[in-house]
Amino acid sequence: MRTRIAAAATAAVALVLIAGGVATVATFANRERSSLDRELEQRAQGPAGRAVRPGGVEDGGPGGPGPPGLLAESGSFVRVIAGGEVVQAAGDLPAEGLPSRPAEGFDTVTAEGGRWRTLTIELPPRPSLFGDPVERLIQFGADADPLEERIDSLERRVALISALGIGLTVVLASLFATPALAPLSRLRRAVAGVSTTRDLSRRLPEGAGREVDELAHGVNEMLARLERSSAERERALEATRRFAADVGHEVRTPLTSMRANLDAVRRNPTMPAGQRRAILDDVAREQEDLVSVLDALQALARGDSATALPREPVDMAEVLDSAVEAARRRHPAARIELSAPEGEQRVTGWPEGLRLLIDNLVENAVRHGGEQVLVRLVREDHALLLTVDDDGPGVPAAERVRIFDRFARGTAVKSPGTGLGLALVAQQAQLHNGSVEVGDSDGGGARFSVRLPAT
Repeated sequence: MRTRIAAAATAAVALVLIAGGVATVATFANRERSSLDRELEQRAQGPAGRAVRPGGVEDGGPGGPGPPGLLAESGSFVRVIAGGEVVQAAGDLPAEGLPSRPAEGFDTVTAEGGRWRTLTIELPPRPSLFGDPVERLIQFGADADPLEERIDSLERRVALISALGIGLTVVLASLFATPALAPLSRLRRAVAGVSTTRDLSRRLPEGAGREVDELAHGVNEMLARLERSSAERERALEATRRFAADVGHEVRTPLTSMRANLDAVRRNPTMPAGQRRAILDDVAREQEDLVSVLDALQALARGDSATALPREPVDMAEVLDSAVEAARRRHPAARIELSAPEGEQRVTGWPEGLRLLIDNLVENAVRHGGEQVLVRLVREDHALLLTVDDDGPGVPAAERVRIFDRFARGTAVKSPGTGLGLALVAQQAQLHNGSVEVGDSDGGGARFSVRLPAT
């Protein structure tokens, strides 16, 4: 890039110098030639010109001496051409090289190795005794070598100055390109540092000018996207690893028990029907528990990769009503009451995750509490507070943090369960920028409180 910048600067300066040099030489040459042309015009209007016009003195013999009025200074000449032959001449007339029938007007010709500036004027035709009148021309000439030498000398000086200017531009552009590109060099080192350390949290420095800042800002945005993508990938991989570990931990025991029961039935074909039915019922229960564990682990794994979850406005009152009705159908003997304000109560989140949170809270209250469960939704400023109360034994203070861990169960819990329900509640509350706490209900049991930001 430094080379390209130096080359571009040099090309620009060279273009300016060459154009300026050409304009300077052309202006000087035009001025010098115009001055010489005016001298020739003055001579044409002087005695030499008047001598050959009507009423003037003429010499009738070609090559003869010029009359007194046909004069020329040193370094100049004048000649009269009639019918393509010189009939009168004066001054330093070149012996050869001049055209016999010159064109009218100004011209620069080369004769005897020198350059001459000429002015040719048509004269009135001369009568002839033997035919048509003879065409006549008068030509004034001046030595143009001094003028052309001055022009050539100026051209050489301008060319030399332009060459020196271009060479100096190459050197200075190369020197000045280094500090000009210093911000880009710093960006390059910063990018190399990111590539070397693979630390996508690093950002490129800004504040070195608009163009460089735009480049740094674009790279920083790209790094931010890569960092988010990398974090999402790591979360997905961690969720996969954790899911595999949890499955390996929780599924092995029920599968082993199911295999043992099935082997017992297979090895004893004469087993009484009642005993066979009891073993198969046990296998069915273990299969249901296994499916519940896998469903819960799958939900946890999906929550661990939260960036892939859809977010949309959700009416919590409607979700609560649907969840409570489903719980009443699953547990017809339990008394489940719902209290919620009128109208929509919106939050922004994953609808399935919010339903999962409510289902697990209600299921936990019914399974570990008594026969009465109260579900309440209250609006508090910019938040929605969901509480689920039961009339069971409650949760000891020493276990109120641990019960939200995966596979954690209270020491006094007697009912069956996977130990994943409250872990799902805590995960979904966190994913929705909320919180969950456990305390004592008014009926002496447990109260689980979930606070979510309201839309």
